[in-house]
Amino acid sequence: MDIYVVQDGDTITSIANQFGVTETRLILDNGISNPYDLVFGQTIVITYPQKTYLVQEGDTLSEIAFNNGISIMQLYRNNPYLWDREFIYPGEVLIINYNTNATVTTNAYAFPFIDKNIAKKSLPYLTYLSILNYKTLKQGEIESFYDDSDLIAIAKYFGVAPLMLVTSVTFRGERNPELVNDILLNPDYQDRHAQNMLKIMKEKGYYGVNITITYLNKDNQELYIEYLKRITSHLNKEGFPVFVTIDPNFMTEENELLFEKVNYSNYNELVDLTYVMRFFWGTQFGPPMPVSSISDISIYVNYMKQMIAPQNINIGFPLLGYDWEIPYIEGFTKGNAITLDTAVELARITKSTILFDKISETPYYEYNIGKNTAQHIVWFVDARTIYAIVQLVIENELQGTGLWNIMTYYPQLWLIINSNFTIKKILPENSSDSL
Repeated sequence: MDIYVVQDGDTITSIANQFGVTETRLILDNGISNPYDLVFGQTIVITYPQKTYLVQEGDTLSEIAFNNGISIMQLYRNNPYLWDREFIYPGEVLIINYNTNATVTTNAYAFPFIDKNIAKKSLPYLTYLSILNYKTLKQGEIESFYDDSDLIAIAKYFGVAPLMLVTSVTFRGERNPELVNDILLNPDYQDRHAQNMLKIMKEKGYYGVNITITYLNKDNQELYIEYLKRITSHLNKEGFPVFVTIDPNFMTEENELLFEKVNYSNYNELVDLTYVMRFFWGTQFGPPMPVSSISDISIYVNYMKQMIAPQNINIGFPLLGYDWEIPYIEGFTKGNAITLDTAVELARITKSTILFDKISETPYYEYNIGKNTAQHIVWFVDARTIYAIVQLVIENELQGTGLWNIMTYYPQLWLIINSNFTIKKILPENSSDSL
């Protein structure tokens, strides 16, 4: 796999010729919306399949999959543009497989109202789907907001294990430390919390639960351990696995990364998998900064590996960008979330050059529209960031990744993961060709 960064004067034709691939393949694989007006600094992913198939007259997808020894779902996974097509055409080339040499688990976070077309394109690449629909209330009660039945059913159809995501944070990112402390200090509330989780998982058909852990520090780490012991004793007894998502609460002072030096030794035995991920919401009130930092994540993973087995650790990262007005004014300036496609499109419209920060391994650019408008800066992630995460997983022999979130479809993400890894499935995928 290659990641090419568009240079001044490049065209989709010149890039295709340089790498010996077709323009159509580059456009389809990367989901390029404006292939004939590329952005200086934009990334394009070029993959080299191990085996391809030239479609013949009268072929069907099910026959192609069967004759090449793969599942129909794998054929869609390797050629995701087929989801938008009713037919295949003689002479076009389908990817049969990639030369992957590692297997990972993947988990993504989504709301129940995710667009079904986006869901069906993303789910083939997932092991787990954490559905964000349940908020912890006082005394261990749980509140739900949407009907998640359809999304649970669709996930299972694609062989994805649905996880009930339980959090004390609101959908707008508002936190309630008092509520968390009340539950951590009261075993009766913890038992009620566990029983409420069990009731919902049984009624809805969830595979397990993913609990977000916030405000974790040296002072309350033992309380969290006792909480997890009570929760897992209830849920494991009923056959439900327990996962946790930990927000490391990174801070930087004088260019030094600071985080709570929590003891994670007990997490090996208490939970099935641990996700390390910062949560990002619609608005950022802090100063402009990278939305992800490979350097910071690497430092934190090395710290966690001293206590948690690497095969139990998953790296989470955001699939979004933020647009700030500058100069930054504390208490006034805020960053507004934008999709990754929007970040590139905005650079194209404003004729901005996308730059790259080598420490965080994330892209950024500045822009303004018109002479009398405010200056803006945009930070986001691109193929280079995603590949750096992939490399961290491989080098540290971690279990896999967590993706926040998949409410929009980003082809380069799945192209990179799918061409480097075999996706672990713990539920059977549907084998029908009437998808």
